[in-house]
Amino acid sequence: MQSASVLVWLCLSLSLSWADPQLNLPTPRPEVFYNGYTPNVATTPAQLRADRDRDQRYGPPYSDEGGGANVDDGLDDFRFGQTNDERQRLGYAYPSPRVNFSDTPFSGDRYSNHNYGPVSSTTDRAFGNDPNLKGRLSDGPYPTQGDRNFNPNDQYNYNNNPNVEFVGVNNRNRFENPFLSNQDRFNLNQGYLERQRYQQDRRYQQELEKLRTLLVESDQKGSLECTANVAAQWNFETNVNDFTQTEALNAQQRYVEFQRITAEQSKRINKDLIFDRRLYRQLMLQSEVGPNALPLDVLDRYNRLLNEMLFLYNSASICAYQQPFQCDLHYIPHLKDIMAKSRDWDELQHTWVEFHRKAGRGMRDSYEQLIDVMQEVAYVNNVTNGGEYWYLAYESGNFRQDMDIVWEQIRPLYESLHAYVRRKLRDYYGPDRINRIAPIPSHILGNMYGQSWSNALDILISYPGRKLIDVTPRMVEQGYTPLLMFQLAEEFFTSINMSAVGPEFYRNSVLEQPLDRRVLCEPSAWDFCNRHDFRVKICTDINQRSLISVHHEMAHIQYFLQYRHLPKIFRNGANPAFHQAVGDAIALSVSTPRHLQTLGLLQRSLDESSYDINYLFTMAIDKVAFLPFALSLDNWRYDVFSGNANKRTMNCHYWNMREKYSGIKPPVLRSEMDFDLGAKYHIPANIPYIKYFFSTVLQFQIYRAMCREAGQYIPGDPRKPLHKCDVYRQPAAGNLLKKLMSKGASQPWQEVLEETLQEGRLDGTALREYFAPLEEWLRQENLRTNEYVGWNYDGDYCKRSIETAGLQVFGGYYNSAQETGPYLHLLVLSICFYFRFNFV
Repeated sequence: MQSASVLVWLCLSLSLSWADPQLNLPTPRPEVFYNGYTPNVATTPAQLRADRDRDQRYGPPYSDEGGGANVDDGLDDFRFGQTNDERQRLGYAYPSPRVNFSDTPFSGDRYSNHNYGPVSSTTDRAFGNDPNLKGRLSDGPYPTQGDRNFNPNDQYNYNNNPNVEFVGVNNRNRFENPFLSNQDRFNLNQGYLERQRYQQDRRYQQELEKLRTLLVESDQKGSLECTANVAAQWNFETNVNDFTQTEALNAQQRYVEFQRITAEQSKRINKDLIFDRRLYRQLMLQSEVGPNALPLDVLDRYNRLLNEMLFLYNSASICAYQQPFQCDLHYIPHLKDIMAKSRDWDELQHTWVEFHRKAGRGMRDSYEQLIDVMQEVAYVNNVTNGGEYWYLAYESGNFRQDMDIVWEQIRPLYESLHAYVRRKLRDYYGPDRINRIAPIPSHILGNMYGQSWSNALDILISYPGRKLIDVTPRMVEQGYTPLLMFQLAEEFFTSINMSAVGPEFYRNSVLEQPLDRRVLCEPSAWDFCNRHDFRVKICTDINQRSLISVHHEMAHIQYFLQYRHLPKIFRNGANPAFHQAVGDAIALSVSTPRHLQTLGLLQRSLDESSYDINYLFTMAIDKVAFLPFALSLDNWRYDVFSGNANKRTMNCHYWNMREKYSGIKPPVLRSEMDFDLGAKYHIPANIPYIKYFFSTVLQFQIYRAMCREAGQYIPGDPRKPLHKCDVYRQPAAGNLLKKLMSKGASQPWQEVLEETLQEGRLDGTALREYFAPLEEWLRQENLRTNEYVGWNYDGDYCKRSIETAGLQVFGGYYNSAQETGPYLHLLVLSICFYFRFNFV
């Protein structure tokens, strides 16, 4: 019996030794205490603080002092700042007095006697009970193929128009491009004769005038409500205390309730009878408020799920590497700093694994519930599934495929960059840890998510002996101040024939950290919704990065100025990516050595190719390296929201997508016990990410168009390459940008691009042209070192079950276990089974 006990002990020991300790660490699940709107439910103090704190509800940049874990990893997304509209989180339930609107034209019993109902599916296509109207319409106003004037591509052709009915998800395609000749959703369903008769009808015109009046009134009320809300948010962020926080939360709640009721009112209007494209677009945009359209009980559930996940994300902390008693390390500033600066493979792996375990695993169940709720969000916003809702703002039926096409345009450049970076990392860490043809482990790229590689520049830089441009010492030497930097940015825009901001801007903005109060310093631009009050909030440092950030923020202000003549609902970018893309396009010009030399911050021209390659390489490991990460993140979300990916395999699905798009793999084997995406803020906060992919590509399109217009870029001319273009003092470039900005959101983005850039779609060729010298250098360098371009799948990165079939992590990539391992394991298991059946 003593020998039997020894063998049992041996069985247990070997079983534990083969298990991956990273896959079996227990994760305590947080207790869920519901609160808010359900009476008589106990709430812990910690959960109460989480619900009361705005950073739990609204996300960044409402953060704790000193940069705690609540701060978004926004700087990793190439954002020098953002507009306040981008940061306003919608979808929070609360009791609020309802706003009373005037009667609504084209809806309800009030207009039933006017017989302007939806098109009937019956043969006579009668409207209401008006015999005169019925007789007029029963003669067959719809053209047929027998008609002399029949045009199969006519946008008003009832039989050819795919948008037959605009009420209900099963009867119309919400995403059809309205600018194709047979897909004009703004002129809708009626045949030409019927449309003409309606427009000539005096009663119809009277009701249309009432609708216009209603929209003007709702626009005025919406502007006032928006102003009150933005003012409260501004007061809080520029003077953080309990009182301003409470006021900001209350104002946000009132504004969201106003938007909700406006949307409900707009949905009751029969849009089938509106033939004015502009009016129809106003109503369409007013009707879409995302999660706020949910019934209040479902909306409350949605908010609770987000609060629970954000609570887990914000509270995630880990123990330091080989220091088990120092366990208070949060993502910001501790872990982000470790991932950026450490070059210890084991420390980086420990940090990556532990943070993904602590931040992600506990929220997996909540995220699975969120997937179900997103189906309901899609339904109330008239789309068929959560995946389609995710891309709703981009007004395209093939948006995901379009983005994949753009990625295919850029992929050859990325693969060359990936191959070069993999070689440099292999030279640094050794070939036993990085395989020359395999994907790169994500933890050694200088970033928790492997989305930007700039922090590893000391390892990767092309020409280490050629210093990167840094004008910070010259700025300090010349006495730069925050005010001077903003005045330089204003002068940049006036030099290209754009607007001055005026003294009110400088009087109201916060340009540096006040000494008498706490301010949330994340850069942001603010539109107070009253057509004249525009501000920036930024704690400006005297360095090169802040100089570029100031120009970026001023670009947002210029956007506000150019579309301020539009109704409130149109005072925004043409899609969620436009504001960011415009700011980044200006930053491309400002960061060129030519512009810095014009400002007197560079004393000599740097024309050597080595400086050029270093400059472009530094840009590429931020912008190009970021693209496949952003694409895979939201393609994964599209798949899980639409049901294309099973909830039970969604973590492995994510790593498959990362390998497919990025050539990146996790540092250790993962399983479906994990939820690695929970460690990325935008997932628990449910914030779309595809706009960063879109804006990163679009900025080069805008930049190329401005440079061509200004004559500063001539394709094929080595004297005027795209990456050296500076549009400073080029009014032609500013006029093009003004045309793009002035349209706001009044037209779909495809038409805005077509009318301003003569390019009706997102196009990756501009980015390839910008990086063309670097791409050629990378091609030659990879040939010189005989580097493999691309990557091969080198084993499982993720298993549905934690039983790993004898796989182990070895040297950073996944191999079968050592030769004796599986055989010894099988031998011991055989002995165990023998003892089980013979001694029990």
